[in-house]
Amino acid sequence: MKLFIYKIFTAFILFFILYKLTIGHTIRLVEEKINNLNSKENVEYIKDKIREEIKNGTEKEILISSDDAKLLNNFLIKIQSELKKLNNK
Repeated sequence: MKLFIYKIFTAFILFFILYKLTIGHTIRLVEEKINNLNSKENVEYIKDKIREEIKNGTEKEILISSDDAKLLNNFLIKIQSELKKLNNK
């Protein structure tokens, strides 16, 4: 019985070490990336990047191609028709 307990305890320790080296490490990396996204400096960087892209977009003469314009127009028409259906109910 004593030998069985030692084997179980050893297996548990090995499993725990294996978990920490594989899955635990990956989870820690993902958590660090999420925390970095929420940091104040990163939020300010993202805001500045969005502002810069909007400024660059407004300076262009043509923002979207004619194919994209048709696609967006069809999409907006579809949304409008669905909103009218919802309002009529």
